[in-house]
Amino acid sequence: RFNLGVAACCRRCLRCARPRSSARPAAMAQGLERAADVPAHLDRNKPPDDFVALNKSLRACFVCRLIKSERQFEDQGCENCPWLGLQNDRGRVADFTTSQFSGMISVMDPSTSWATKWLHLSKSVPGCYTLVVNEEPPGNLQDMMEDHGIRRPTYN
Repeated sequence: RFNLGVAACCRRCLRCARPRSSARPAAMAQGLERAADVPAHLDRNKPPDDFVALNKSLRACFVCRLIKSERQFEDQGCENCPWLGLQNDRGRVADFTTSQFSGMISVMDPSTSWATKWLHLSKSVPGCYTLVVNEEPPGNLQDMMEDHGIRRPTYN
């Protein structure tokens, strides 16, 4: 169905049948690296430990399971749970997020994805989510969740 001689960098190229270029456009490569605040994936001399360290610095919201870096939670808060007040509060970020989680799913369109419906994330914002939080939320957060009518799922 696809013509192998056609560029595969975007749908427009597939429609216009522009010949495939051997390298990505520089602007596209820079935009991807700026959007993802991660170490450069194109640097083959970087040890794999850098990527392991990046994964260990990620945190998940106890309530909605959204995964971000600690700095992103401090700068932007949690878009799904603004009532937590994580923005500009390092202590609340430490209390209401965890690095103890397993599995990850990237969600681009939560309203149409069967996986997000199965994980009860269909009303969440696009982003990366953990499959399971491996730690109990602190007691004061459990009280806040009850006040907002949120039950934490139990995994057996």
